[in-house]
This record gives sequence, structure tokens and C-alpha cells, in this order.
Amino acid sequence: MTYLLINHVPFGAGSSSDTFQVGDLFLQDLRAQARALKNVGINLVVATPCVQKLNAMSGGSFNTVEISPLACDFAYVPLPRYQSLKEYFKVRRDLNQKLHAAISGADIIQMDYGGHPFMLGQLAWPIATQLNKKRLWLFDGADPFPRLELDASKETNPLKRFLKRRSVQNKIAFCRHAIQTADLVFAHNAAVALRFKSVWNDRCHQFDRSFVTDEILVPDFLDRKNRLLNQNAPLNLLCAGRQIKIKGTDQVIRTVALLKQQNIPVTLNIMGDGDDLESFKQLTRELQLTDIIHFPGTVPYGPELFAEWDKADIMLVTNLTAEISRNVLLSLARGLPLLTYENPGTDTLLKENAAATLVPKGNVESLAGAIATLNKDRTKLIQLAENGLNLAKVKTLEATHQRRAELAKNLIAAP
Repeated sequence: MTYLLINHVPFGAGSSSDTFQVGDLFLQDLRAQARALKNVGINLVVATPCVQKLNAMSGGSFNTVEISPLACDFAYVPLPRYQSLKEYFKVRRDLNQKLHAAISGADIIQMDYGGHPFMLGQLAWPIATQLNKKRLWLFDGADPFPRLELDASKETNPLKRFLKRRSVQNKIAFCRHAIQTADLVFAHNAAVALRFKSVWNDRCHQFDRSFVTDEILVPDFLDRKNRLLNQNAPLNLLCAGRQIKIKGTDQVIRTVALLKQQNIPVTLNIMGDGDDLESFKQLTRELQLTDIIHFPGTVPYGPELFAEWDKADIMLVTNLTAEISRNVLLSLARGLPLLTYENPGTDTLLKENAAATLVPKGNVESLAGAIATLNKDRTKLIQLAENGLNLAKVKTLEATHQRRAELAKNLIAAP
């Protein structure tokens, strides 16, 4: 039995014909999926665009690594890449031929909404349908449409703005059709189920987005507990990830300014890089916060990154869209108390397990107030960390993929 995973996130050419560059987080997910499928007797084949030189950001990760796919228990099918209408028409014939060949040899095809200007899954869908293959539609950690709608609204050219908005609506319509007709739907964001509530059905399954592995889970967090119990020590706040405005980093900076006015001692580390990093640094200078806000840059994903996280007292996740930050479950796995904006993708999970403090999205005053309250009640922070760690232990990457693999096996075996 063969499971074909089609994804728009590219691989890069390696140093030999049988090796490739791949993003480290993407690889971690693929290897977990390959292991889970192998446990139920299914082989994984991955088909993605392949570029000559891969950078970590386009690879959906923090760093790139060189691999032999077969050594990672999956086969790889390189596809031509397109990122514009012109590029798509240039590679369309070759792309269709390669998709047709890959789909022909598989029993179940996983497709999703990724790809611009056309979703790669949308291009593969009619081929899988024609070949009478089992079709699985995937929504990963994001409800992508608010971000796409925001991007379209910023277009100054009226015609281009109209075309972008029409493109978003077409993508939403196709996803609705895919949900109605797919043999399986996997969603890693509760916001997607809400958006498509009218067509959500018994073939649709929700999972929590997790990158937690056994190696990431901490056995305890005694050092942080002792630090938190020292009421005279400032709270060390952490904001990590892509530094772009939809992540709300500028609001975190303004929150720190409010706390400073109230004489509440805090420090803030803003980790990562992104298009708006310089504007965040400028805002920090304007608000005269350079003594307590620091920008350590990008730290490689893995032990070095988590060692830096372990120095923090609170992780702040302030996404302004329904995309689920990987930092949610990762911070819980490190025993790091979580303070986050309300987000339909994770609200229920966090509330039911008392694993975070949630405040209204975009409300700087509420964010500052929550930090001030937690500063007074340090035992609350310890309780959040303990609850979060217990939750992370049952929401691992391996457990998620094992359940998905079992559903895939049942589907392939069904008439």
C-alpha cells in the first residue's frame, strides 16, 4: 500500500543525485508520518517542488539539512516549481505529467491548499479523481484565508485587488468542495472546522498541531520554579518566531511599555527574523525600551533554541490570524508558562486543560493586565506550566501521526 503526500513546500537539490536539502521541521514531520504509516503496513511517497537552492524560510523551517529520502523511510518525487502565473504556464505540462505518474502508483493521495497562484492540491485533485484514487484533503496549522484576504485588501491597484479577492473566494469554494467529496479530511486547526461548519461531516477529523517529540519534553522545570518564586526578580518574557506584523510583536513591545509605566519589572527577548524586524527594533528605540527589550536573532531549532527558551518565564503568542503557532505546544512541552491571544484554533484545547492564560486578540491593555496579575501570583505561573506539560505529553507528533495512519489504513482497506 502506498500513501502519496503532495505538498507545495519545496525540497532543494543535494550534493548527489540521491540526496536533497529539506527544512528541519518539515523533515521531522515527514519522518514521524513515515514511521506511523510503516507501522500499519503503508509506504510513504513525498512529492514536492524541487529547487536548485533551498533556504530555511521557503522550506517551512528554521534550518535545512541534507538527507537521503530512502534512509528516512520515504521515497521522493521532485516536481517543477511555480510561484507566478507565468511560471505555472511554463511548467504546467511537465507538472501534470509528473503528478499523473506519481498518483497512478499510489492508493491514497494527500493534498492541501498550499501553492500560489494555484493550490497544488487543486491541480492534483482532478487527476486523483480520474484515476479513482482515495483522496485526503489536509488543513495544517493555519486557516489561511484571513491572511490571504488581508493581503488582497492591501493591493492598491483596483483590478489586481479584485482579482486577488476573486482568487481567495475561488480557493475557499474549492476547499468546500474538497471537504464534501474527499474520502478523508484532516484538520490541524479548529478554525477551519468553524469556517466550513455547514459541510463538515463524519469523514472529517481534527487534530492538534504538534511538533512535540519525546526528546523535547522536559522531565521537570525546577530552575524556572525557583526563579518564579523569587518575587523580586523581573519576569523574563519571550516572543519567538517569524517577525512579521500579523504575529503581533509590535503589540508585545507596546505592552512592555505599559508595564514599565506601571513599574512592573519585566524583560523581553524577541527571537527570530522577518520582514518587519527592523520596524520592531525602531519602535523599541522610540519607546526607549532598549534596556529591557533585546533581539538575540535566530537560534537554530533544536537543543540550542530550547536552552534559550529555558531562560524565559513566560512565552507570549500573539498571532492576529487563526494560524496556530508551533510555539503553543512546544512551549508547554518545555514547561514554559503560556500567555496567548484568543485564537479559535487553540482556545478550546487550552481552556479545557487550564494550560494557558488567554486574553482578547489585539488588546494591549488586557495583555499588560494579565502579565501584571501573573507577576503578583507567581504560583499561578507554576500551575500553568504543570498543566501545560501534562497536556503536551499526550499531544505528541508521534501520537498524532499514528492516529492519522490508522484512519488512512482503514480507508484503503474499505471498498
